[in-house]
Amino acid sequence: MLNIYKSISISLLLFIIISFPALPQRFQLAKEYDGSGITLPKGIRYDQLFREGEIVVNVKGAKTTSKGEHDYSCFIPKGKIGIDGFLFVSHESNDTSVTLGDGGGATVFEVNKIDGRWINKGVFNAVDFSKVGGTFKNCSGALTPWGTILSAEEFPPASNTELFMDGRGSRDTSDFNGMKRYQNMGWVVEIDPVSKIALRKLYAMGRCSHEGILLMPDSVTVYLTDDFTPSVFYKFIADKAGDLSKGKLFAYQQNANGNGGTWIHLPSDMKSLIESRNIALQRGATSFVRMEWLTLVDGKIYISETGQDEINLDKSVMINSTWANHIQTTKNEKGAYDYPYGAVLEFNPSTNSIKPLIAGGSGLRNVDKHFSNPDGITYAKLKGKTYLVINEDIINNTRGRVPEEFLKKDKVVNEIWWLDLSIKNPVVDDLKRFLIAPVGAETTGGYFTPDYSTYFLNIQHPDTDNPEPFNRSVTIAVGPILKKKGKNKR
Repeated sequence: MLNIYKSISISLLLFIIISFPALPQRFQLAKEYDGSGITLPKGIRYDQLFREGEIVVNVKGAKTTSKGEHDYSCFIPKGKIGIDGFLFVSHESNDTSVTLGDGGGATVFEVNKIDGRWINKGVFNAVDFSKVGGTFKNCSGALTPWGTILSAEEFPPASNTELFMDGRGSRDTSDFNGMKRYQNMGWVVEIDPVSKIALRKLYAMGRCSHEGILLMPDSVTVYLTDDFTPSVFYKFIADKAGDLSKGKLFAYQQNANGNGGTWIHLPSDMKSLIESRNIALQRGATSFVRMEWLTLVDGKIYISETGQDEINLDKSVMINSTWANHIQTTKNEKGAYDYPYGAVLEFNPSTNSIKPLIAGGSGLRNVDKHFSNPDGITYAKLKGKTYLVINEDIINNTRGRVPEEFLKKDKVVNEIWWLDLSIKNPVVDDLKRFLIAPVGAETTGGYFTPDYSTYFLNIQHPDTDNPEPFNRSVTIAVGPILKKKGKNKR
């Protein structure tokens, strides 16, 4: 068994109980981790809902097997809130499918909670992206107040050759909407989950390696992250509330002292929007290192930043940009910026200040406790406390990111952590381990029901030699997060 998980000793368990009196059982793992499946706290279980290879139906009624690489998930309640609804799951893929369409994709299906357990109901429905010229590696997303889904197209190809991928990717490389086909990938797509049809690509939000999408309560302002190095932090302001097809795009520039920042207005012509990152860097936008998901909690925005080992980019890549202040402090003796574990950042929209909330690395009291390369992020409000829920997606298994036993096997291990936001100046020791993923897998798409009793989650790209069901991408419901008195039924 793993020393890192054996290190959850009696003293640490006492520390957890003292620190989390409302939810002590939710941070005591039920068993030691062996890598074959997920490890959850005592009293919490999972229900399997949707697995790569299930039979799905397209909008014309044709059937085939589903895509994999499950990424974003979103619960759309109906009827009794938190009991019945629809689940939307995106696919971070670029593969071929005559029935589903080449490239990425998404699936919508109904779920119900019966006698405390979640089940899928009816058929799995594939979203049709043909109207918008196809899609590509659908990553994170957002649910709008008017009922549509915003889906982020990540890691856009740099050429039709890369898109085509020797016939294993998107095979239609003809021009679309006045662009080269590869240039039509890398946008935010708006989807109607009821009709299962992609409505439009939101070109006004620019083309980049779209990851996080945060639509603010005003239905006008959208914050966008760019999973790239160098990464640009964007803000979009729509011309009209509830209509994101037109508006102005801005890029963030941090003040020299790091205490605030300004927003640079970017050109809105199509040529500039296709090159939004380069245009932003040319105009002095601040550079980050692989910004990922983001979430709004009590007026502040929390952003996961993956980080990277030894970054040494020349001027031709950085253009007129400078690194964010917290990255500048990581410069080593070789002149590279060494930011191996990343951080969760806190952005204040009122002051435009951005700073690390908690940095990755090893614990101080418990050196075997290691937090690395945050990716997915959301929050939960339970018993008067607010927690960030953070998913790891480690970039490598070196530098303490995985236990020694798995490093010897060249395996990847990712975890999910909870952080009590009432803690001032939190460090790794303040994180509470909630879930350990199967080897090879990242966890992503974490989404709570409105009452926070269930946490929907995707297990993406696990090792194929894991036992079922964790040898393929799978969507699960995790809970009960908070025990209720009496029998936990509908």
